[in-house]
Amino acid sequence: MLRRILSLLTFLLSSAVLFGAPTFTVENGEITGAKFTVLVPQTWNKRVLLLAHGLRDANRPLVADLFPEHLAYRTLLDEGWIVAKTSYRRNGIIVADAITDLDALRAHLTGKFGVPERVLLEGESMGGLIVTLLVERDRESVPLYHGAVAIGAALALQENGASVGVSLQPRVPLIFLTNQSELDGPRSYVQSALRRPDLPAGLRPALVRVSRDGHVNVNQRERLAALRSLNDWLDQGSPAVALAKAGFPTVNGFPDATIAAEPIPTQVTALAAAHGFETRVTEVSGNYGNVALNAQPNDFVTAGIPPGTWFQLLAHGETFRVRYGRDFSSVKRGEWVAFPNADGFFWLARNYGDAAATAKLTVGETVTIFRYDDPK
Repeated sequence: MLRRILSLLTFLLSSAVLFGAPTFTVENGEITGAKFTVLVPQTWNKRVLLLAHGLRDANRPLVADLFPEHLAYRTLLDEGWIVAKTSYRRNGIIVADAITDLDALRAHLTGKFGVPERVLLEGESMGGLIVTLLVERDRESVPLYHGAVAIGAALALQENGASVGVSLQPRVPLIFLTNQSELDGPRSYVQSALRRPDLPAGLRPALVRVSRDGHVNVNQRERLAALRSLNDWLDQGSPAVALAKAGFPTVNGFPDATIAAEPIPTQVTALAAAHGFETRVTEVSGNYGNVALNAQPNDFVTAGIPPGTWFQLLAHGETFRVRYGRDFSSVKRGEWVAFPNADGFFWLARNYGDAAATAKLTVGETVTIFRYDDPK
């Protein structure tokens, strides 16, 4: 049995204040060096979602950053699911130990809350490879995991210079949710698996595409749609029935789960001169220090800041020069960039830098964005 070092901090959050949902509990702790965060609903429906994160720089702190306000997780939490995440015991390329850490977190949940009826996995990038390997393991009489959604799965990743190696034979339902610019790996996996005569029809993996370029560039509604389809697959026993129920159109031979972000009423405060606005920090990523803002593209239009131009960011008395770009690569190493994400809000980041640490930003703080008199 794994030696468990648990330092538990439990407190109640009234999500009626956050988003009108029932009260839930947050548990933070540590198992064999891996930190974890668990969101526990007031009434548990005996179902669990475990999250496997992607590659993180070895020098970053270990964090199990789990945001209950994210639509997919908030919805499951409202329905009675436990949602949990592990930091893994270290950062960097970690596959084998990450699998052990996920198993340990599942065992902890079972020991504390009882045996779950259904446990789903969701993994991003390296985490997508990890959950793929987990659902390929030999199936036990009572499976530990009942299905997985692998988002932007890094199937070709190597650990310690050697290929991890997938068997192409999932033992439980597996959905790849993949951006259109990264279809090759998951498509090859699915097509190869479908040619296996020993793979039952109900276990043939599915590829669901998102018609958007990028890596793990999917929004919360697309995540939720994939998780819903996985649940329906388990209930119906057929991937075809589940994907048909989801109503995904077929694009280039594969179901397409793309759901465009819809603008909502502005959440920012316009400056008197109408050439800028105040915007709130809603999230700070634990891996690279990227900052999520509640600003939307229309807020930049109103302020006269078009894509491709530079603007000013004022935070804690310091001013930073930021480019309105398309992604991280829109600027040189160390420069600042802001761009809309798949959910329709903005990421603020430094290319190969830590935006949150540089500007001393934390969740809930307000920063000011304003245009240059002569945008360049």
